[in-house]
Amino acid sequence: MGTEMKGQCMCGAVTFEARPSKMTFDACHCGMCRAWTGSMFTGVHLTPGEFTVLTGADRIRSLASSEWAERAWCDACGGNLYYRVTAEGPNQGDTHLALGTLENPDAFDFESEIFIDRKPGCFAFEGSRPTMTEAEVVAQFASPAEETTQ
Repeated sequence: MGTEMKGQCMCGAVTFEARPSKMTFDACHCGMCRAWTGSMFTGVHLTPGEFTVLTGADRIRSLASSEWAERAWCDACGGNLYYRVTAEGPNQGDTHLALGTLENPDAFDFESEIFIDRKPGCFAFEGSRPTMTEAEVVAQFASPAEETTQ
C-alpha cells in the first residue's frame, strides 16, 4: 500500500483514510457522472484494502447506478464520496474516491479519461493522456448479457 492520506466529505461527518498504491487520478465524462457531479467525476483508483472509513459510516448512502457499480455520498451534506465496482470480476471492490475529498489533491497526477466520446466540447485539459470511449468502458465492465442489449 501507498502513502496514507486523510479525507472527508464536505461537512466532515464522514472521514476516511486512503492508501493509494498509485498517485494518479482519472476523469469520467459519462452522463451519470456529469449528472452526479454537475461536471465530470475525478477519482483516485483504490483497490480493496486501500480505503477505510474512520467515522460516519452510518452517514454513507449509496445507489446502484449500473449493473456493475454503485455511487456513494454523505447523507448529512450530500457530498459525493466514491464510485465502487460491485460486479464480479477482476475489478470487484475497486473504489474511485472523489479527488476533491482528499487533503492533498495536488499530490496526484492526471492519468486518463474515460467516456471521452461523451466529454462536452467546452472541457479542455492541457496535456495528453490515455482515453477510453463509452463502448470500450462498457466492454470492460458489463456482463456479456448486458453488452448485447445496449
